Amino acid sequence: MSSQVNKLSGTQATVAAGAAAVMAGMAHAQGSDKIKVGLLGCGGRGNGAVRQNLAADPGVEIIALADLFEHKVKGTRSGLVKEFGDRIKVADDHMFWGYDCHEKLAACEADLLLMATAPAFRGRQLMAAIKAGKHVFTEKPVGTDVAGCKEIIEASKLAKEKNLSIVCGTQRRHEFSRVELMKRIHDGAIGELVGGQCYWYGDGIWYRGAQDWMTELQWQCENWYHFTWLSGDQICEQHIHNIDVLNWCFDGPPKKIMAVGGRQWRSTNPDQVRMAKQVCKKYNNGSEAGWEKYNGDIWDHIYAEFEYANGARCLSFSGHSPGTGRNGEKIVGTKGTSDCRIEIKGVNAWKYEGEMVDGMNQEHIDLIKSIRSGAGLNEGIRIAESTLTAIGARIAAYTGQVVTWDWLMNECKQSLVPSQADIMAGKPLYQPIATGCDPLV
Repeated sequence: MSSQVNKLSGTQATVAAGAAAVMAGMAHAQGSDKIKVGLLGCGGRGNGAVRQNLAADPGVEIIALADLFEHKVKGTRSGLVKEFGDRIKVADDHMFWGYDCHEKLAACEADLLLMATAPAFRGRQLMAAIKAGKHVFTEKPVGTDVAGCKEIIEASKLAKEKNLSIVCGTQRRHEFSRVELMKRIHDGAIGELVGGQCYWYGDGIWYRGAQDWMTELQWQCENWYHFTWLSGDQICEQHIHNIDVLNWCFDGPPKKIMAVGGRQWRSTNPDQVRMAKQVCKKYNNGSEAGWEKYNGDIWDHIYAEFEYANGARCLSFSGHSPGTGRNGEKIVGTKGTSDCRIEIKGVNAWKYEGEMVDGMNQEHIDLIKSIRSGAGLNEGIRIAESTLTAIGARIAAYTGQVVTWDWLMNECKQSLVPSQADIMAGKPLYQPIATGCDPLV
């Protein structure tokens, strides 16, 4: 099938892809029909997502796997076969690896692609999948720069034209308790929203040494969290969950952002520094000179203020430091407050008492239902806006400037991710640690 599509002209291919999407909605209308799934990103999150997808519907079959690393693809197939048996139908010629593995995966006959690679690449990966007529589950965030978020928006518009579903890994949006609570907030249960807070503060993350066989870019991609161009900094990678909840409360992104922050203990953490020096020696002819760049460039903490369209201001706290831990949200209105999870306090006090579900499972159930019914569930623009909110806060903190939504959408030229040609050439990218007074771009 893919070889035939590749021979079509651009116009013919567009028509064919649209027809395929319509047929997909018809073909999967009954629960007994099979949904063929491919996985992009065979790390911990990808392996978790594929298991949640398999659990969501007995008709799901895994037919293709892709990752930067060959051993991860083969290891994932082996583990899935042991656990799920004949629901795993990944032939040798449907195992892809390398920097272009997303293109090979998009060309296979899967109906749905699950995407859990480093955030930097999600714009081009999602666009390739939608152009190929695939439904998509993508992890968050969906970009690390403004250009990537805009590509997600364009891909989402194309998905709407093709009636393709895009569901993202902001699982709070799929928890029954939060859905019911947000209905009440939007109906005025706590009055006009005047402020709030959100937090994601943890005690640290992993740092991985370099294996003998790794190229420098492969090592950097394996340590993607530590580099802003790959992860977007911790405010994008983790805190986006909480930022997305605030945007949900206000039914859209903020109009203005200011932020401060910095980097402290990452630069002096003895275990990480020791490993960074070892990595430096591997790629620098045995010398530790310049080891700092291998220690990453993301900050420890970013504190932001989001001003929404009605003038309400909300505070955001995110980062890592030893011995800390706080995760959650609070919204304040003129008639009450809410934890944005299960409860409203105030004149219209209310507490959710219905079924509690794991949003990480429910998002896959909702996705499969949308594919079977043919009613496209498209969260692409919404997750692009929440990702861009986090990026806006990072830019504000890195530059010391107030950032507006209008500027992000219409003037900002930020593009951090190398071209696909540079990635294929294996060129690593290191950027200096932001100073707090970097220039706006």
